[in-house]
Amino acid sequence: MTDMTVLQGSAASPGIGEGPAFVLRVEEPELPELEEPHAAFLAAADTATNQLTELATAAESAGLAEAGEILRAQAMMAEDPMLADEVKSRLAAGAGIGEALDGAVAQIAEALRNSGSEYLAERAADVGEIAKRIRFAIAGVVPAGLSDITDPAVVIARALTAADTAAMNPELVTGFVTEEGGPTGHVAVIARALGIPAAVAVDGATSAVETGEHVIVDGGAGTSIIRPDDETVEEYVAKAAAHRKKMEAAEQYRGKAIGFGDRKMSIAANVGSPDDIGIATAAGADGVGLFRTEFLFLDADEPPSEDKQVEVYREAVESFDAPVVIRTFDIGGDKPAPYLNLPEEENPFLGVRGMRLYEAEWDLALSQARSLLRAATAGELWVMAPMVADVTDAAKMKELFDEAAKALDAEGLEHGSVKLGVMVEVPSAALNAAALANHVDFFSIGTNDLTQYTVAVDRTSAPLARYLDAAEPAVLKLCAETARAGAAAGVSVSVCGEAASDPGLALLFAAMGMDKLSVNAPAVNLIKQTVAEADPAAIVPVLKKCLAAESAGDVRQLLAGLQGD
Repeated sequence: MTDMTVLQGSAASPGIGEGPAFVLRVEEPELPELEEPHAAFLAAADTATNQLTELATAAESAGLAEAGEILRAQAMMAEDPMLADEVKSRLAAGAGIGEALDGAVAQIAEALRNSGSEYLAERAADVGEIAKRIRFAIAGVVPAGLSDITDPAVVIARALTAADTAAMNPELVTGFVTEEGGPTGHVAVIARALGIPAAVAVDGATSAVETGEHVIVDGGAGTSIIRPDDETVEEYVAKAAAHRKKMEAAEQYRGKAIGFGDRKMSIAANVGSPDDIGIATAAGADGVGLFRTEFLFLDADEPPSEDKQVEVYREAVESFDAPVVIRTFDIGGDKPAPYLNLPEEENPFLGVRGMRLYEAEWDLALSQARSLLRAATAGELWVMAPMVADVTDAAKMKELFDEAAKALDAEGLEHGSVKLGVMVEVPSAALNAAALANHVDFFSIGTNDLTQYTVAVDRTSAPLARYLDAAEPAVLKLCAETARAGAAAGVSVSVCGEAASDPGLALLFAAMGMDKLSVNAPAVNLIKQTVAEADPAAIVPVLKKCLAAESAGDVRQLLAGLQGD
């Protein structure tokens, strides 16, 4: 007999992982008495900066572009004079090094949280992580971390940072279970990119298990089983074997064209940096369905040059025979660039970001439009605008590219033509898709933002993670309405959000009539297999039931029956 415990959280990355638990509990060290506390702080901050820079490089080399960006931002913050000045002033007032560091961090974090910027509010947590790293450096202690894993294990933690995941050996991690995080959070994104099963928002996970105890994580169901009994182990061993067999069988679809019944469908890849291009080509993706360009504009003191942009975009286009869909920059209130003079906003996710920023920063937007048109000579390039709410936004995008083309012609610079589309991530765009279809060449549904805007929940919120499921019937209805409007107008419709990587939801999107799904590169062939081997006659009735369902839970049950789970 075993004291088996089953914990339910949110599904974050599919698959079955099992093995001994590695429970990450980090206790802050006691700080010594220091003769020169400010000098010790400066030396420790320098150490933290170097550590974070090294971790950023390691993350980028592993293809974890998002983690690399976060770590480089933290490295910049660690050497920011603001933190050093705050610590120095508190030390001068008689505080000890620990009290001075805590006080400085609390003040800066509070200022960031109250900045009115979602992006800066997220950086408040980064300040705490930097301070923790500085504290360990002052104490001369190396904190426990995922680099301590020497044998395959399931990682159990309250939360995991970019630094945590950058330091691990992915081949030794068989699963993730975290108490915090949501389906679109850092752990979920990293786990899907690496193909590691993960469950998030699992309340009480770190107190339910000790390092070394047997754990099973079912990432597709969001379930964690602590100290499983023999019968449960046998059940999940069979499930894991079936999952591996399915993934191996999916390899036959690498580089092959597929269809949903008699209708052709493309399975493209999402790309967040140039490093991801090689991963997408190796997966045999049907082009790129979402190329994020923010990495060129954020965490820099000045905007990228036109030539630099052309170089990056051209490399992407030349790498595929199929279309490459590039999203114009989605920066603004929640993701500010230091060289932009943006006003603080009470709710930046609903403020000046994406397409809404272009009129105020027309020259910056025009530079990107020119760069994209110049890169279009290398192959088939589609361009889409983020945060489009109505036909006025769509018309503004066309105006931008018309002006860019005329300017290039006047200067005698060679350029190609692009298809212009919009992201459907605002409910108004989905509800008015029929009108928008008259002004664009294609739609691409961004389910991450569409879900958070539909249910009015910040997608980084752990306490409200249960709402953030793209299987929510209201979200599915918006997707279906967009697909219908596109089909009626002869406009291509795709899905590029995280939901497209979910096999069950992929089948629903296929049944809606989507032309393309753009997924995380490791999921390309699994989604190809899922769609290609499905019987449309069996899926369409399930889609109708899902659209009429009362909750995301009901939809998930219908999908489980469909997939035989």
